[in-house]
Amino acid sequence: MDALLAEGISPRCGHRKRTNKIPLRRRKVPLVIADIDEPETLREAFADTDVVYHLAGHYPRHGRSPEETVARAVRELQTVLDAAAEAGVRRLIYVSSTATVAKRSDGLPSTEADVFPVDPGFGAYHSAKVAMERLALDEQRFEVVVACPGACLGPWDLRVGTSALLVGAANGIDIPHPDGWVSPIDVRDLGRALVRLGRIEAPPRRILLAGESLRLQDLLELLAERYGTDRPSAPLADADAIAFADAEEARVEGTAYRAALAREIADLVVHGAQIDAQLGATLLPDGLTPLAETLDAFDAFARRMRLIPSPPTAEDTSAAHTGAIP
Repeated sequence: MDALLAEGISPRCGHRKRTNKIPLRRRKVPLVIADIDEPETLREAFADTDVVYHLAGHYPRHGRSPEETVARAVRELQTVLDAAAEAGVRRLIYVSSTATVAKRSDGLPSTEADVFPVDPGFGAYHSAKVAMERLALDEQRFEVVVACPGACLGPWDLRVGTSALLVGAANGIDIPHPDGWVSPIDVRDLGRALVRLGRIEAPPRRILLAGESLRLQDLLELLAERYGTDRPSAPLADADAIAFADAEEARVEGTAYRAALAREIADLVVHGAQIDAQLGATLLPDGLTPLAETLDAFDAFARRMRLIPSPPTAEDTSAAHTGAIP
């Protein structure tokens, strides 16, 4: 929304009836009901629309029942595609995931050409994302662009999704984890790139959007140094991480608690490819936001939302040196 508004475009924003709309109302964008479970609302929402951004692809709540997950994911995306076709939409930009990027056999970073020929069978999240992307790329009734972002970091992660890693590290939680490649991107860069994909004359059919890939262990050590917390523990072996994630999801099933390690996160790290996103970088001529600036922006947001502690003040530090109680 912010990237579109910055370009002078006031987007029609679709939402479910039960969605928290406060951040959108503050941006004064037109709101309309667009519920995937109610196809008629999609057709109405897409009326007289040139470009649709579809950022509501199914995200499984857990890693169990992969067949049911894939069936739901495909059914929901098909509903969106059919509604777009009926409304005469010219271009639909489907936001997928770098989970659909296959590792190269030669060890080089993966590009847009590296796809899974079949479902890799890594887990419900990967299976759903691969199936949805294949369906989107098969669409012929109108133009479809598939954007595959890496780990989105920065402000406005209201549900604490990808940024749960940052929140945990800032609060001194030793997060159980495997090691593997992660490819963060500043969410604001992603927004600007998506706007460009909606406006350029001949966008690529599939494009990867990510910053420089780094090892998760290195990222966690960077975060520990940033927040002044203990160094992270050694990573779990891949099989142990997946088994731990499965056990955690079973433990919290039916409760309001989150798994200490979600299965899709374990799968994303274990199977994640090192990414070559040079093509995506061409959408941002001013360059990608450095990771340190992304983390600064997240910290400001997260402290405002009281998700992470504020840094100690000079007064606190002075009191600590003198043994006084602030």
